[in-house]
Amino acid sequence: MEAAALWLGALELVGALVFALAVLSDMFSRRRSAAVRRQIWALAIAVALVLPLPRLALAASTLRLPPGVAPALLAVWGLGAALLLARLVVGHAAAHRLVRAAAPIAEGPWQETARSLWFGGGPRVELRACATSRTPQVVGVLRPVILVPRTMLAAPAAERRALLAHELAHVARADCLLLLAGAVARAIYWPDPLAWWALRRVRVHAEDAADDAALHTGIPSSSYAAQLVAVARAQLERAGRVAADGLRARVRGVLDVGRIRSDAPARAARWGVPRLVGAALVLATMVTACEARSAEVPGAPASGERGVK
Repeated sequence: MEAAALWLGALELVGALVFALAVLSDMFSRRRSAAVRRQIWALAIAVALVLPLPRLALAASTLRLPPGVAPALLAVWGLGAALLLARLVVGHAAAHRLVRAAAPIAEGPWQETARSLWFGGGPRVELRACATSRTPQVVGVLRPVILVPRTMLAAPAAERRALLAHELAHVARADCLLLLAGAVARAIYWPDPLAWWALRRVRVHAEDAADDAALHTGIPSSSYAAQLVAVARAQLERAGRVAADGLRARVRGVLDVGRIRSDAPARAARWGVPRLVGAALVLATMVTACEARSAEVPGAPASGERGVK
């Protein structure tokens, strides 16, 4: 148990370093597009998730903990991780209940708009009308579904196109999977505040990148900002001022003529999940190898000096 506690402590420290490097990279990328900055955090989250695998090959630490400390540390970490994972499961179950209660949207303007916007050609995402949702949202990781509020089914063509472009950009970039990975990483590294920050930043950049995709449809930024203001009013009634403040930041970003926009959505998703996981495995293995090498170096000169006369 003591070895497990020390291994977990070392993992948390290395994970904190990964997230700290992502913070610095994000700061130095302020003039890059939201899609690029989202990718920085996506890579950091992927590295943090695969980091435990190569670290299993490291030798156990020679440090010793006071009696009773190791079980207490593991219990506290396990309790925090279990609570966050339980909250994640409850949230996904509630989202899937929304999907089951929603009615499929038959052929019509929404389906035609989705087919014209989908970046791969065919309609690979299901559309459903939800009576309880006030804003469009994507639900599902393996089989994403776009929930459209019933109150928006009669929206004008321009508004319908902008709303679907935003949600389809989330689907094309697998943002639901990314946010799920970020939530799992937060549960593993929850003692580190940067793990919480990582999930918030990847969510913000994903929304900004999807807004850029909506603007690529040709809708004027002023019209799209007006749509976000209407959504902000609904969010203020339902989720409080915190959610509305996030939408206000998006409105400012949409109206910022100096902001660098992400590339066209069809090309913005060039970093697929397999490449991201592969890059994360390479980086995590390199970090672990450097850590193992640094642990061996102090003893190397000593063994060589013993043979010098």
